[in-house]
Amino acid sequence: MEREQRLDLKDRKIIEILLDNADCPLREISKAVGLSPSSVRNRILRLKRAGVIKKFTVEINYQKLGFNIQVIVLVTCKTGHSENVFKQFNEIPEVHDMYWTTGPANFILLVRVHDMIEFSKLITERLERIEGIEKLETLFLMPQPE
Repeated sequence: MEREQRLDLKDRKIIEILLDNADCPLREISKAVGLSPSSVRNRILRLKRAGVIKKFTVEINYQKLGFNIQVIVLVTCKTGHSENVFKQFNEIPEVHDMYWTTGPANFILLVRVHDMIEFSKLITERLERIEGIEKLETLFLMPQPE
C-alpha cells in the first residue's frame, strides 16, 4: 500500500474503531462505516497485509496483576555500548517497553515490578551490572485514577 494514498475515509473509520476497541465485532464496524461485514473483514486483512495494522492488542490493568510499581528508567550509555545494552534489556522480563532515543538518555524503559524490594534488586543486581551503562535515572509513575 502506498503511503496513505490508498486509505479512504472508510479505512480510516475502521482504524479509528479498532483503536478504540480491537475486539469490536465486524457487524458493529460494518454498521458504522456502511459496508457489509465481509467487506470490512477484507479491508482489515488488506490493512494488515500492508502493514498499516501491525497487531491487535489488549490494555492491561497491571496493578490488578500485582505490578504495583511502574517506573520510567532513563538510561545513558557510554559511547559505543548502545547496541550491547539494548540486547541485554531484551533479556529482562521486568522491562515491558523500551525506546531507543536521542538526547541526554539513550534509552527510556518502562519497568513494572511488584514491590520496592523487586525494584531494588532489578537496579542493583541487573541494570547496574550491564557493561556500558553510565547513568540510570528513575521516574516513578503515579497510579491512574479508575
